[in-house]
Amino acid sequence: MFRSLFSIFFLFSAYLFAGSQIPTPVAAKLKQASAKKGVIEATNLTAGMSGIVIRRFDKSHEAIIATAVVTSIDQNGSTVEFRPFKALSQHKLPSIKSRPKAGDIVVLGYLYDRILPIVPNLASYKKAKESLAELTLIHPDLFAVELASERDALPHKNNFQKACTKFHLGLVMFMYKDGSSFIDCISWKRVAKSDLKAAEGELIAPFYNRFGEIEPPFYDFSSYKLKDFDKFYKKVERE
Repeated sequence: MFRSLFSIFFLFSAYLFAGSQIPTPVAAKLKQASAKKGVIEATNLTAGMSGIVIRRFDKSHEAIIATAVVTSIDQNGSTVEFRPFKALSQHKLPSIKSRPKAGDIVVLGYLYDRILPIVPNLASYKKAKESLAELTLIHPDLFAVELASERDALPHKNNFQKACTKFHLGLVMFMYKDGSSFIDCISWKRVAKSDLKAAEGELIAPFYNRFGEIEPPFYDFSSYKLKDFDKFYKKVERE
C-alpha cells in the first residue's frame, strides 16, 4: 500500500508534468527534524513549494501527519517548515498527534496537477485549457460561487487559500499580458512562471466566470470596480 501511495504516485506525476513548466513533484526522506523544521537531501526544488509528510507505521499503515513548505535550499539539501495538515480535516475523528521525525517521507509538489486559473476573459481560459491539457484546471465558476456566498466582491489571499483547501488544489494561476504566474496555495509564493500570455478580449471582472460581477454586502458602499486585471492580481500575489 505504501508503494501505491508514494512510489507509483511519483512515477505518474513525473510523466504528467513532463510537458509543463510547473515543478515536478519530488519525494525525499527527512534526514533530521525538530518540532518546526526539518532537512531533506533533495536540492532540485523551488523555495515556496509545499507538500505533505507521510509516516509509515508498519507494512500496512501510513498516514499524512503534517504539511511541509520549502524555506531554503543549498548544496547540502533543503530546509522545510512543518505546519498542520488541514486539507482532509474530519472534525468527528481524532487527529494524528505524531510529529515529523527523521525517516518520514516528504512529498513536495503535492496536488500541483490541480490548478485554479484566474484569467481575464473566455479566450484566455480556453488558451490555458489547451496549453495545460495534461493538468486539471478547476473551472473559475466554482471560485466565483464561493466569493458570492461570502459576499466578497474582489478576491484576496485568504479567499484563494480557503478555496484551495475546499477543492483540493495545489496552485493558483494568474494569467497576465506578459505571462502567467503559478502560486503555491499553502505558502502563497510563486513557484513557477511561464510565457503563457492572456488573450485579447473584454475583461470579465473580477475574473473570467459565467456569473458576472460579484456583489458586495448591501451595507458596503465601497467601490469594487476592477479595471486593471494585471495590477490587481499582481498585488494579490504579494499579500
